[in-house]
Amino acid sequence: MIKKLLVSVSCLAMGLMNLPAQNQPNPAPANDNPLAGLNLGDSTGSPSGGSTTSSPFVAKFADHLVVLDDGRLKAFDASTLKGVKYWAFYYSASWCGPCRAFTPKLVDFYNDFKKSHPNFELIFVNHDESADDMEAYMKADSMPWPAVRFSAISNTKLNALCGPGIPDLVLTDENGKVLSDSFHGKDYVGPYQVMEDIKKMVPRPEGT
Repeated sequence: MIKKLLVSVSCLAMGLMNLPAQNQPNPAPANDNPLAGLNLGDSTGSPSGGSTTSSPFVAKFADHLVVLDDGRLKAFDASTLKGVKYWAFYYSASWCGPCRAFTPKLVDFYNDFKKSHPNFELIFVNHDESADDMEAYMKADSMPWPAVRFSAISNTKLNALCGPGIPDLVLTDENGKVLSDSFHGKDYVGPYQVMEDIKKMVPRPEGT
């Protein structure tokens, strides 16, 4: 409860801070890859990178992702993500007011952007206190993206990417190198800035 209260205060503070500048991409943080040695419990497969291989996330996410399907959470087939080269991670919770204000905008952006950018995927990392709260939040905002299964969140190093408050949106390359973050050092530029950076940094594949 104390942890939730502290993050709630942080969440409120994030919502009251200045809106991010929309015309200047974030420089990459000094820590290029906080996800080195990513651990998702019983995942199999050895991490490998490069343009001719799948992102390490694909193997690590096996059996750990869910997605809304006809109003119900079902297992997501991580093997369909083999072509993904850019990953966004969205840290959010249903009890966070600024999160609830931003999420519908992110849903609209994702639904439009994903159509022409199959090389991009967004993964939801929930900060609620129960699987039921997470599922209700995903249903309420019709989240179209895959999410880390609630029972697997505590076993993942994905939270190493999350700043001191939410909503937090982080863009990485296929190997976990941070390209844009809602937190620029100690400054909070917000998820809107990262959403703009995604438009600029993620190329549209040929033929789409």
